[in-house]
Amino acid sequence: MGHECDDCGETFETLSRLRLHDCGNDHSDGSLDASEVSGVSDTAGVNDSTSPSSGGGSGRSVAELDDSLDRVADGDVDAIHHAIAAFESTLSAALDEGGSGDAYREVFWSYYEPVADALDAATRSEGRDVLDDVMDAYDPAADDELPLVTPALANVVGRYVIRTRLADGVEAVPITSLEYLDAVAVDAADGDDIALEETHAYGWGIGHPDHSIVDRLRARATSGDLSVSPTLEHAFYADQYAAVDALERLVGDESIDGTFPRVNRDDMPYRRYLLDCVYDLKTDGSLPRTPRYYDWADEFDYSFELDEGVERRVRDLVEETGFDAELPDDWTLRDLGI
Repeated sequence: MGHECDDCGETFETLSRLRLHDCGNDHSDGSLDASEVSGVSDTAGVNDSTSPSSGGGSGRSVAELDDSLDRVADGDVDAIHHAIAAFESTLSAALDEGGSGDAYREVFWSYYEPVADALDAATRSEGRDVLDDVMDAYDPAADDELPLVTPALANVVGRYVIRTRLADGVEAVPITSLEYLDAVAVDAADGDDIALEETHAYGWGIGHPDHSIVDRLRARATSGDLSVSPTLEHAFYADQYAAVDALERLVGDESIDGTFPRVNRDDMPYRRYLLDCVYDLKTDGSLPRTPRYYDWADEFDYSFELDEGVERRVRDLVEETGFDAELPDDWTLRDLGI
């Protein structure tokens, strides 16, 4: 069913398209003038952001965005589209203002978690169509740069992939969600650290019958993508047997011949860098911390124990590739960390 704009009468296939369209100066799409962004006078890209120590930030308040989030909390699920559009426009207005970047970072970190939580709640309440709609509206491959809200959206897509995998199995994970996370990783710029971190949950699609995670990771590995290793770590928690298969294939592939840069040290072979993914597998309670603001282990009472056979395969792989040459004789998986 189409969604009609009350102001101009144009019809759109999705609510996000409706929210984002431009029909004059009435801001029916949820956008904001720079003058409407409360307290935002400085800018910087999210690439330069540093997460505050206590989650959601401490500084800036945007009335339009606060109102939309309140509406979502009160059960108006459609308001999530307005909230995301307002968040994007607020960040964009901050970028247009110029300045040191402090204000941008305050807005970003103040609303990153609330927007992600609101979208997650809407998705859990109304189903995956809400999330598919948003992914389509903020396509990471549509422009030269990622949408500014990408970290929050990828966060929720990651939550959805993990939750679906643990609740219903890998076959139930939507391909659209996996393709979205992969697209974010492929299209991100070198400095899009926050967005890239939120793609690590892509590893939970390992073993999907209709989407080859390992093929996509190999394609990214050939370009030196540093998000591949932490994605493999997530894959171990999803299915350690499929993950060690993937690790053997990638580390054993000599056509992946790039290097991992290190400060004041010689560059490391990229394939050796990939072995960093097993660093924490035998460390009690040390699970990946992405997606941010989501404790998947607690939600599913999840626990992990590395199978002895899988560990043996990792050790054999290290020895077969010669990457044990600089390790101590009694090396452990912790010695494979970068």
